[in-house]
Amino acid sequence: MPNPDKHFADLIKQYAALDILADPDVILAKAGIGISGLRSLLNDGQVETVWNARLVGVCGVGFNIEPEDVNPKAQRVTDFIREMVRTYDFPSIISAMMDAVAFGFCPVEIIWNTAGRKWRAVDFVPKPPEWFYFSSTKELIFRSRLSGQKVPYNKFILIQNRPTYQNPYGAKLFSKVYWPITFKRNGVRWWFTFLEKFGAPFIYGKFQKGASSKDDLLSALEDMIADSVAVGPDDSYVEIKSDSIRSQSGVVHEAFYAAQNTEIAKPILGQTLTSDIGDHGSRAAAQVHYQVKNDIARSDQRLVAEGFNKFFSLVTSLNFGPDIPAPRFVFKQMENLHKERAERDKILYDMGVRFNANYLAAHYQIDRSHIEVQNPAFSSNQNNLHQFSRRENNEP
Repeated sequence: MPNPDKHFADLIKQYAALDILADPDVILAKAGIGISGLRSLLNDGQVETVWNARLVGVCGVGFNIEPEDVNPKAQRVTDFIREMVRTYDFPSIISAMMDAVAFGFCPVEIIWNTAGRKWRAVDFVPKPPEWFYFSSTKELIFRSRLSGQKVPYNKFILIQNRPTYQNPYGAKLFSKVYWPITFKRNGVRWWFTFLEKFGAPFIYGKFQKGASSKDDLLSALEDMIADSVAVGPDDSYVEIKSDSIRSQSGVVHEAFYAAQNTEIAKPILGQTLTSDIGDHGSRAAAQVHYQVKNDIARSDQRLVAEGFNKFFSLVTSLNFGPDIPAPRFVFKQMENLHKERAERDKILYDMGVRFNANYLAAHYQIDRSHIEVQNPAFSSNQNNLHQFSRRENNEP
């Protein structure tokens, strides 16, 4: 039996000779697969379901492209980029950019065009990460049949999920579910074998000692299982037995199958209640799991927004110079996500704290052009009521 650790060590030596930095993911190395093997995991129904649920937290959310500053130059850059990306298929682009979460990293190619004396990106295309690897100097290399090819300068934006100095390939979410899916697939195969053997009642036939018709009786019983009809000698006896313990043992296979689905949902969703409530769900648990889901969605949004912001910075630098601040890609947040902050800000306001438009735009994702800060009417009404009360009580 081959030693996976020795195979991993030999692979590192071969890659070092070719100036290829080996992917340090231990699960992939011991399983003997690459990113293409991880991509095939989407054929599993549970993975497809929970991964789509995670994509909704990014692809199903609106966004704005906002200027970094209020000066006219920053607004002009923002208008240029908004016009440039007007025809982009953002849901498809964002969904493909999430490969960085599933497979560790995602190179996004920029399709440049110099029409109108400006560097315009006519498209922003995420490419499969299995087409690339990293050199020993952490440079992105395009795989080719003969040798690797370093990607052109300013041609790709690299998105990485929790990279480290030792691991520029990033953390692969799908590698965490490889073994649960493998166990589940093999378990289902044995489950079908179990059902074939023990799903039907056990048929027990008796024949007289020394009888020569036992083979005929056995054949008749096999026909009975297949076709529900059989014939046999008149001196034979057939009894249908039902073993409750044996029939209940099928629950073990079902529990095993459900356990693997749970282990698949945990890494992808951060919890299991969304996909399978089970018998112990509660309102408190649902609230906790909902908060975890929102936290994961915001983490994914930050990763995608960072990729777009790198892209916007490059476009701004090439066309307007490095001193002009690039616009920001900002996801819109649901109003209920700001409820606790709003309640806190209301308490601070009652204590005398006043917030400006920059604070409201930064923490509530509201366009600055839609904000007008003024003293609320209720403040003056409160003062009027207080003065009226003092006059009624003959107070000075």
